[in-house]
This record gives sequence, structure tokens and C-alpha cells, in this order.
Amino acid sequence: MTNAMDWTRSFWIAPLLMAIVSGPASPLFKDSADSAVIVNSGSTNIAGFRITVARSGQADYIATPRRFGPQSREKPEPAHKKLPRALAEKFFSDLERAQPLSSLPQPHCMKSASFGSNLRVEFGDEKTPDLSCGDAGSDALQALIGDVKEITALFSEK
Repeated sequence: MTNAMDWTRSFWIAPLLMAIVSGPASPLFKDSADSAVIVNSGSTNIAGFRITVARSGQADYIATPRRFGPQSREKPEPAHKKLPRALAEKFFSDLERAQPLSSLPQPHCMKSASFGSNLRVEFGDEKTPDLSCGDAGSDALQALIGDVKEITALFSEK
């Protein structure tokens, strides 16, 4: 009977430890409605970034490498900020109001092969269209673009 108890205990401990070690940006949390990820793909010449935003307002920024060309040898340092409560609440409210994200307009815009990047929000299993291409007259896209600009601006402050 002891072996069965040990197996049962380890059955739930392993996923718990993986969740703690992996953190909120992990695929383990991908379906979570408690966080969203702002992703800038970067380009050939410019590094991108990922900002994981929790409903609590905790936000974690990490730079991602350029797509091509020489890579920096320095490992990017993550940055952590606490968003103003009103901004975090508005961001998640706007995301929920825009559901399903796949139904949002898909504006297209011309981009340079070297300097073009995409800016999206991943929320659960869904992604927004490229927010850098404008709102296509959609109030929902306009709200999300405004939220993303405010959140990214907080990480560019020194």
C-alpha cells in the first residue's frame, strides 16, 4: 500500500514542480486566462521581445534575439515591473471583450524584409492579428493597440 501512496503523491508533485520551475511564460501556462503575452517578433536588424503580463499586474520583459545576422553574446537580462492596476484590468478586459481574437479584422501592411516585425498578443490558445498594422476601424483592435503601447512604454522608461 505504501508504494501506491508514494506513486499518488509523486503524480501531482511533478507537475507542480514543473510549474514552479517553468514560470508563467512556460507552455504549461499557455491556456491560462491569468496571463497574456505581448510578442514583438523582431527583425533581421532589431531584437524582439516578449512581455508576459499577469492579471495581478506583474509583467516580465525579455528581449529575444534578432532573426538573422550576428547575435549578441550577452544573455538578455529580464526586467520585471508591476503595472498600474487600472492598466492591467483594462488590458484583460479589452482582451476578453475582443474574444474570439480570430474574429478580429486582419489588417495587412507593407513591411521591409530587413526591418519589418510583427506585434501580437497571445491569450490562451489565440493570437491577435499584427497590431503594428493598425486597427482597421475596429474599436477592439484600437483598444488593444493602446494597451500594448502603454505596457511596452513602461519597459522603455529608465
